[in-house]
Amino acid sequence: MKLFIFILFLGITGISQAQKAKIKIDGDVVLVNGEPSFILESPVLSSSYNVYNMQNQLLAVFKETSSFRQIKTSTGFQTQHFSYLAVTFSNEEQSRCETGTFPVKKLMAMMIVKNGLVENGELNNDNVLRFCEERGFYYSSRR
Repeated sequence: MKLFIFILFLGITGISQAQKAKIKIDGDVVLVNGEPSFILESPVLSSSYNVYNMQNQLLAVFKETSSFRQIKTSTGFQTQHFSYLAVTFSNEEQSRCETGTFPVKKLMAMMIVKNGLVENGELNNDNVLRFCEERGFYYSSRR
């Protein structure tokens, strides 16, 4: 019985690992399971990103925004600096929202793929709308 459960566990683990997308960055091109999916361009020394399809059409802009907020401490108030990404999608609704920053390009690409924002070289409008609904404007509303 223990052997059966162990083999079942290994099979489930293998299936779940096989279903995960393999993401690789080649310069600015994001490869998903070995196929070029989209272009993720970022200026040097910046956490901002532009997302293009393989025909160089702009799909989304993730612009780094810095802000300050006052934090109450036991000794008074302290100014805290924070950064986030203001996101604008090039869909019909020109959807906008905010999300946290990603210090490494591969993490940003993984987030885009995981949320299904770009599929078959185009924005998935349903996933974009869901993403923006979930994220909202958390950072700018907390200033």
